Amino acid sequence: MKATQFCFVFLLLLLLTACDSGEHKNATVLKNSNCEPNLECIYPNNVKVWLSHQSLSPETPFTIFSKLPDDIKITQAKLKGITMYMGFIPQQFVKQGDLWKSETMVGICSENNMLWTLELTVINTTTSKEDTLNYNFYVTY
Repeated sequence: MKATQFCFVFLLLLLLTACDSGEHKNATVLKNSNCEPNLECIYPNNVKVWLSHQSLSPETPFTIFSKLPDDIKITQAKLKGITMYMGFIPQQFVKQGDLWKSETMVGICSENNMLWTLELTVINTTTSKEDTLNYNFYVTY
């Protein structure tokens, strides 16, 4: 009987934790960001990131653009859910003229307003300094 009660309490706590709306996580992430979600952002190393559309919907293709100084190269890029962790989506940036772009989309989530981050790792080829930049954006339905 005690084991049954323990399992019930454990399962209840697990469910309550899993149903966290993520609002606290969103606020913490956005507080530590220098840029507004879904808007163009220029980082201290002069990397610029923006979206093809300011308003995004799940399961609808969109493009992420980046403009890099000549001595900066992208080494890794991935999308990660902040409101709700849904794994990560690797991004492949392709050079087009003087811009880099990644065609992508994100899945639908139980949250109507989901905060995502592009985690963009870049390296300065002159100094060998590596930076990880986080570009935040909302996807809403």
